[in-house]
Parts: sequence; C-alpha cells; structure tokens
Amino acid sequence: MKYLFTKPTILAIAGLLTVTSCSDSKDEIDEQFTQTAHIVKGKVEKGPLVSGSTVEMRTLDKDMTPTGASYTTTIENNTGDFNYGSLKMNSPYAKLTADGYFFNEVDGKLSTSTIKLNAIVDLSDNSTINVNIVTHLKSQRIVYLVTSKGMSFADANKQAQKELMTAFALQDYATKDASQYSIIAGDDAAGALIAISSYVLSDRSEAEIVEFLSKLTNEFSSTGTFTDSTKEQLKKTKNYLNGKLEDINQNIVNRYKELGYNVSVKDLAYYFDWNNDGIAGNEIDGNSTVELSQSQIAVPMEGGDYTITVKSDKQYYLVAPSTTTSGDSFLDVTPRDNVSTETFFSDFDLYEGDYTIKGMEYSKEIEGNTIKVHVSPAQFKTKKSISFPLFNARGKQAAEITITQEGNPNMKSDRVNLGQDGATAFLASVGYFRDAMANVLRLEGEYAIQTNHTPFDSNNGTISGSWQKFYSALQLMSRIKQADASALGCYQEYLNTYFALTYYAMSAYWGGVPYITEFGEDIPYVARTGEQELLSQLASSLKEALPSLDEKKNSSMSNANDLLFVSKDVARVILAYVYMNQKNYGEAQSLLEKVVSNGYYSLESTSLLKYTNNSECILGLAVQTRSGESVHPCLDYKDVILSLAECYYHNNKTTQAKQYIDEYCNKKSLNIDKTDVLKAIETLRYKTQTPFFLSFIRRNNLGESYLGLTSSQTYQLLWPLPQKEMLYNPKITQNPGY
Repeated sequence: MKYLFTKPTILAIAGLLTVTSCSDSKDEIDEQFTQTAHIVKGKVEKGPLVSGSTVEMRTLDKDMTPTGASYTTTIENNTGDFNYGSLKMNSPYAKLTADGYFFNEVDGKLSTSTIKLNAIVDLSDNSTINVNIVTHLKSQRIVYLVTSKGMSFADANKQAQKELMTAFALQDYATKDASQYSIIAGDDAAGALIAISSYVLSDRSEAEIVEFLSKLTNEFSSTGTFTDSTKEQLKKTKNYLNGKLEDINQNIVNRYKELGYNVSVKDLAYYFDWNNDGIAGNEIDGNSTVELSQSQIAVPMEGGDYTITVKSDKQYYLVAPSTTTSGDSFLDVTPRDNVSTETFFSDFDLYEGDYTIKGMEYSKEIEGNTIKVHVSPAQFKTKKSISFPLFNARGKQAAEITITQEGNPNMKSDRVNLGQDGATAFLASVGYFRDAMANVLRLEGEYAIQTNHTPFDSNNGTISGSWQKFYSALQLMSRIKQADASALGCYQEYLNTYFALTYYAMSAYWGGVPYITEFGEDIPYVARTGEQELLSQLASSLKEALPSLDEKKNSSMSNANDLLFVSKDVARVILAYVYMNQKNYGEAQSLLEKVVSNGYYSLESTSLLKYTNNSECILGLAVQTRSGESVHPCLDYKDVILSLAECYYHNNKTTQAKQYIDEYCNKKSLNIDKTDVLKAIETLRYKTQTPFFLSFIRRNNLGESYLGLTSSQTYQLLWPLPQKEMLYNPKITQNPGY
C-alpha cells in the first residue's frame, strides 16, 4: 500500500538536529570494535510520542555495559520520527530511551503525563530503529540473558523476542525484530504491536499504565514469561479489549489522518488468543454467523438424542471462551452481541445444568464441530421450547439452536441453581447495589463527623451516581425476576428480599422514592411513593417471602447461588429495620430476638471497622480490588445487637438493653458512658460506622441533641434527590429544604 508521507531525509549536520554527544574515551572503546558510522533514525510509538519528546541513546559494549558515549535528540513530528543522522560510534550496541507524551490508542486521546520506553539494539543490523512497547518489554530480558546466561546479543535478542511474543500468543510474528515494528506499516507486525500496546493501556489510568508496564517488564526479565496472576489479569484485560477493537482501529486511523497520513490497520481480532490455546488468531472465522445442519429440533415427550453439525473449519463453543466486559471486575458484564436488552433475559441460560428457563431437562456437548444434544422425557404438561446459543471464539453469538418438546403432565419443578448467564446477571445487579452502598456509606460518614454540618447539593455527583446505581440494580433484578416468573418461578421470594433491601436503603437516605417493581424498555414517569407507604409495601413483600426462605446460617461469599438464596434471618433483619423506621419496635424486637436465638451468628473480638467473612457477617458482598478480595458489609450482627438494644429501650426494657450494650462493649473492649441507654447506642453506632446511621438519628429525633444540628438544619438528615432526576422526571418532587 502506498502511504501519503515522504521518506525522512538523512541529516548529517548535527546542528540541524537537537543532538548532543559526550566525547568517547579511547579507554572505553571495546577492542572488538572499530569506530563505524551508523545512520540512526526511527520512530517512537506508544501510539506515537508527540513532537518535542526526547530520545537518548547510550552505546553499550558486548556485555551490555555503557561505554560512556551518549547522544540526545528530539522527536521531530507527531508521528514519532527521530533522526540522529550519521554518527561514528565505538560500538554497534545501543540503548535508546524515549521520554514524552503519547497517543493512547485505546481511549483515542493524548496523554497528560509522560512515559519512558526503551530499546536495546544492534545498529549494524538495522537501518531504522523503532522504539515501542515490545522493544521496552524485552530490553531487560536481553540484558539478563547476556549478563547472567553468557549469551551473545544476537542470541539473547532472538530468544527474548520469541519468548515475549509467545507470552502474548503472537509467536507467528517473532521472526521480525521488534525494532522494525511500526504502527504505520499496516502489516501483521503492526497488528501485533497494537495488540500488546492495548494490553498495557486497557482501561488503566496513566499512572497505572506506567506501573503495569514496569510489572510486566520486571516479571519477564528473569523468567521469559509472566506470573500466573498476571496471566489471569491479561485474560481479564483481553475481555475488556474484546469490545474495543473496532474503536482502537478507528482511533489510530483518525489520529494519523489528523496528522496528514493515510494509515490502515488490520483486523485486530486476529492478534488475540480468544480460545486460550496459545496461538492468536487461528480461531477467528471472520463471519458473524455460522451455518448448522439443523437449528430446530422437534422432540417427542419421550425425549431423545440428536446430532448437529457446525459447517465450519473453525471451532465453535457452547460456553464462550472469551467475553466482553466494560472493566476487569467479575461483576462488570456486558450482554452478548446480537442479544438486545429486550431479549437478553428470555434467551439466556438462567438455570444451571439440565434445567432450562422452560423447565425442560436436556444436556448438550460439542466435540470438534459436532453438537450432541440429549433431551430427557418431558416433566411438564404442555409443549415447551428452549433455545441455546453457539459462540465463536470471541464470545459472540454465531447461531442459535431451538429445542421444542411435546409435554407430559403432573411434574413440578424444584428450586434449581443459577446457570452461568443467570449468575453473571445476578452478580452484576448485586455489584450495582454494592457500589451504591459504598458511596452512600462514605457520604454518611463524612457528614456525621462534620462540626458545622453542610447540606449536600442536589448536583453532588456521588449522590446522583448512587441513585442511578440503586435503580440499575433494581432494573437488572427485575429482568431476572421476569425471566424466572415465566419459567420455574423459583427465585421470586429471594429477589423480592433483595428488592426490599435496596428500597429500604434508598428510603433511609431519601425518604420516599419512585417505587417501581417491574422495569421495561420504556418506563413511564413515576411519582415518589411516600416513605411510610413505601415501608408498608416493603413489609408486606418481606412477610410474603419469609415462609419460602430457608432456616439456616446465611452464606453469601462462596458463589452467586449462596448470595441469591438468602436465609430467613436476612429477611427478618431487613423487616425489623423497616418496622423500626415505622417505629413499630414491638414487631422489630420479636424478629431480632429470633435472629439472636437461632445462634448462627455471634460477636467477635475484632476491630469495629474490620469487615471480614466471619461470624458477624450475615449478608456480605465481595469486592474485587487490585490488592485482592475484601468484604463489603451489608447486614451485620453488630448492627443486629445494637438494633435490638434500641428496641428494648423503646419497649421500656432498659435492663435487657443494657445487657446487650455491656456484651457489645466487653467483646469490643470499649469503655463508654452507659447512663443514657439511647446515647450509648448512638456512641456505639458512631464508633462502629454502622450502615443507616442517619436513619437511626432521624427516627430517634437526635439530630439536634447528638449531631448538633439546629432545628432549621434537621432536614439535612434526608438527602436531596439528584438534580438530574428532577429534570428528567416531571412527576418527582424534591425533599424539603433543598
């Protein structure tokens, strides 16, 4: 392909470049080499470093030790070109270090901070020397192989190149030296370079890019590979990039077009190992769909075995080897391509194993490109149908197979576990709720410690974001409920419990909110339901759910099913909190006493602010952080004890209230004034930073006496509704005072 740019002119006059050189000492010249003139020019690409960035070159001897000679120039344009001209040097080996601002191919923007990239090269082998991510990643490995393994530069460079490209499943492109890779070439090497560069950029901040690049370089230097944890991180990154490849391609084309060049980029999908077989691109079909020998299976009520042939020489999958995410978190999921939000929850595998969303029992497997389906005898009255997808290597749906079976009466579906898609969707909904709770708890804590309390603004981004995340959680749970209701109907009470928890949390901070139980594509404007009416609705829903839940110790940290199938105690605690905000302390007391008497949970001698999956955790949510997994508290036994003490106080059972306060203080090694029971509970809640602290203050009328609010400030115990919501929904009204 002919490119619309001119070949750079070789400049031999040092004054025309910004080049400085330290004089060579004869003592430092390796006897193996004589002074030779080398024309040194090339590009720096991460995407391209911008004009004015510096490129420093230091010559090295055969042992990779600096000879003392160094040269500096600057990048002369925004395509990353640099040119030293002709230099006489005492060694052909050199280390180039580029430092400057760069174009980010993933987000399509120029960086706001600089990056350093290295390359170690043999100038006698190359007329053009390019510096890029690949040369940087292998540079320390080359030095290690030369200095620690006694290898020649040529052998070390060749081995490092092969090892690095193999680590990214790009070994087919290892023969061409990385110093010859260039994005503007538009060839396979350019595709491989963009792929590795994208792995480094991903969705990271600029500081995180530098940190991750350093991590990769250090791990690779001594082993020629990456650690298992880094490999897993790269797989997650690949899933994020899966949905960004077309954007990355266009970002590069657009950037060079702005600079006056026409650059083509190959299909980047071919430079990633989607099926994890160690070879990038060999699994890509190139078609969005695939032909099957049959896509409709008609099955009698007796069941049967069926075979389907996939007409392709590429492998296809029943479980996608890769997926598409909007981040590296396991809770952050994007529905499959070719499945709209309208049909996602009717077409996906909600239930596990042989169960389907229609109650049909069947199994499926794929060997090569032959799909085998076994359908068990019908366990239902009327004809049922179910469809399952076939995926290509990138996790995109390429075909769909529908099974229709004649019915057989009088069989009842028992409760079944979530399938892979169901678990993914449920974890995503809980992820929204967890993130919203993390935000409001932080805001609540910040407000509680203020001396002069400042009301939150309706334009506060955290308040607006939390509101949106709460409703995103509810919307996703609603769609799962609808899919389950049309099939086995075995998740309704559990999801209703989560609905109640979410709406209770919102009522604790905003009072009345729009109460929506079924979400569709076009939700009409909904006015606020008054707080007490909302709480009454939640109480009814929880009382209906309780008989169907299990009497057990709740477990929420192992998997999605443990998280979904909450115990009776979870519903009891939420219902007790609802009653307390209705000032129905008698009913609340009975519920909390039952939680305590069950004996599944107990206080531990741990830090008040240390949240772990221990005997105090009734309902915890896993948080995947960069340093590992931690626990976000949602329903906590410490809070149950303090709530029960509060109930005893209001029910004129002061002795029992003090007993629980004493037990709490003794277990946590706290020494507080217990003369005033309610104030003691206030103090413990404050020290513990329990959820819904402001709700406790509000229902006990303690805004003035405990928080020091004036009578005109007590409205601040409820937060303003987001201004965005006020503008969007004409039926909604703002809380008083804002």
